[in-house]
Amino acid sequence: MALYKASADLGRVNYRNLNADARTQYDTAKGFIRQAEDAQRARNLDFARNLAEKAATLAAQLAGR
Repeated sequence: MALYKASADLGRVNYRNLNADARTQYDTAKGFIRQAEDAQRARNLDFARNLAEKAATLAAQLAGR
């Protein structure tokens, strides 16, 4: 669920309107999402959940929640 929420929040963010720090956060969140998806495929579900929650936290901040 956190993975879906993170992706949805990032989908609402206009990358071009972000300053340099926010772009770094965006890129970090995207990286966490990719790693979480890889961890899910490897059946490392605890690690995937942890990464997805980190991504969701960053994405929510960027989306203004």
